[in-house]
Amino acid sequence: MKKLYCLFLFFSFAVMLNAQKMKTTQPTNYLREGPGSYFQIVAALPVSVEVNKMEQKGSWLKVKTEQNDLGWLSENSFVSKSGKGARDENIIKGKTSSRASRAELAAAVKGFGKKYVDSSDAGGEEISKYSEPIVTQNDMEQFEHSFTIEPFRGYMSVEKPFDIQFHEEGIGLGIAQRIVTQKGLVNDRVATLYVNLIGNYLSKYTKAYDLGFRFFILNDNHAAAYSVPGGYIFITKGMFQACANEAELASVIAHEMVHVIQRHGVKELKKSEAKIKSEAAFAELEEDTGPMGDDEKELDEYASNVYQNLISPRILSYETDADKLALVYLKRAGYDPTALPSVLQKIYEPSGAVVDIFDDNYMKKDDMRERLQKLLKVVRDEGYRTRSDRQFTERYLQYTAGIR
Repeated sequence: MKKLYCLFLFFSFAVMLNAQKMKTTQPTNYLREGPGSYFQIVAALPVSVEVNKMEQKGSWLKVKTEQNDLGWLSENSFVSKSGKGARDENIIKGKTSSRASRAELAAAVKGFGKKYVDSSDAGGEEISKYSEPIVTQNDMEQFEHSFTIEPFRGYMSVEKPFDIQFHEEGIGLGIAQRIVTQKGLVNDRVATLYVNLIGNYLSKYTKAYDLGFRFFILNDNHAAAYSVPGGYIFITKGMFQACANEAELASVIAHEMVHVIQRHGVKELKKSEAKIKSEAAFAELEEDTGPMGDDEKELDEYASNVYQNLISPRILSYETDADKLALVYLKRAGYDPTALPSVLQKIYEPSGAVVDIFDDNYMKKDDMRERLQKLLKVVRDEGYRTRSDRQFTERYLQYTAGIR
């Protein structure tokens, strides 16, 4: 018995020695149940919260908080920023206490969505980021085993640092629910799980691997895809019909993820952001956050501008940048990079008579032609070759049979 007690003391002492005190550096840091963005959120920690690092798995650190919350934070939560990309600590201060619970987060983000975006009520269709995750650890492990990937050699200079902005997620939720109201979601569990597996897998090879993207299928026969702040990505039923294999679908998802990660289409209205009171938003933690004060009206305008940018014709420079980075994501993850130009050529058609924000002709015809030419040049210059063994056609046909 004495021997067991000594072993226990030795083990406890070893754990204490291994523990390393660290402080969060990002405005919002999601503590998760496991080392992956698809795991359930335990709590949100603001900037400058001290935690004890217990162990590390890949880019994820197992930590313990002062409140004895045990969970996983990404390395992004401890990245220091300096120079041009530095945060203004006077703009985003976090919650006054050192954590916000899962339930509190759900209420606060939902409140933000309703408060800052009109008509955000989705008529009963709930798409909150903080509902139960669609993907499980077992799902992801089985999915990942099918890939042969090359060594990850680090990020490119074009890939911007990414930190999670709490208000951005709230605004994104409101916009996402407006989209759902307009189009409706496809209720196909198999296909929805499938698109979330692909998206969560791809996210591992981006700088926003800890964001917690969520992917939905819109009930629309136009071949299109759409993304909004906070990591909400929509793929239309028509896009599934246009794609011939998993690599083509993955290329569409990767492209939309770039828009979120690089924050394309979101105007940086510093004057409005300076009026965001993140600590007040966390403190309210209610679905009904009450009427807007004078200081918040500019943020309402900010949300409207974000929405208008997202539904406006796509800017060519954003599209070409997203195409280039999407090719990188595909190659890192073990997909055929040439799948992107392949699917774009399929949906490149003359503009229809009816204007639709989800129309596959959201770009001007001449712009779309130039986009394709630039993309094909990148494919040639980088020496990308078609890889039929990295297209996963059979699996695609199996998982999407119900919506094609």
